[in-house]
Amino acid sequence: MADQKTVLQKYVSDMIALESHIYQAIDKQAKENESDQDVKQHFTNFASTLQSHQSALESRLKALGGAANSPVKEGVAAVFGVAAGVIDKLRSDEQSKDFRDDYTALNLSLISYQMLHTTAVALGDKATADLAASHAKDNAEFVSYIQHILPQVIINELKKNYDVTVDENATQQTKELVGNIWK
Repeated sequence: MADQKTVLQKYVSDMIALESHIYQAIDKQAKENESDQDVKQHFTNFASTLQSHQSALESRLKALGGAANSPVKEGVAAVFGVAAGVIDKLRSDEQSKDFRDDYTALNLSLISYQMLHTTAVALGDKATADLAASHAKDNAEFVSYIQHILPQVIINELKKNYDVTVDENATQQTKELVGNIWK
């Protein structure tokens, strides 16, 4: 049966792999997005945050007696790598679909941080629990940002890519819908 440190090492390793793959996607988008400087700045800032998450997680893993290149982490990284590769092949030039994929990956990170936090609290590891809570808060802020800008991004793409008339009120109606869903 695994001891407490081994269990925590596994969860922290999983988060290192997940954050690494999210970072790769967001960093790529930050470098490619030239059309909207505000969005580019948010993505650049968040890529930097994700890098700091990785460093902090690697330090925590080391403090727990694990290694950043452990077989567990490498296995998890391989699984996430395959998933990221499939998603990358499915991506189009539409920024909204990139945001959708980021939103999905970041929500995976949020539930994963919830699992890490619960595990750390249950096993009496306050340092890991605090790290998980802090990183989850950062990622939740970016999820919220994507959720806020996505309706307007879609409106802009519809106007740019299709010969259609769009209802500009769709942005506000969608924001209200999402707000009501989460009440």
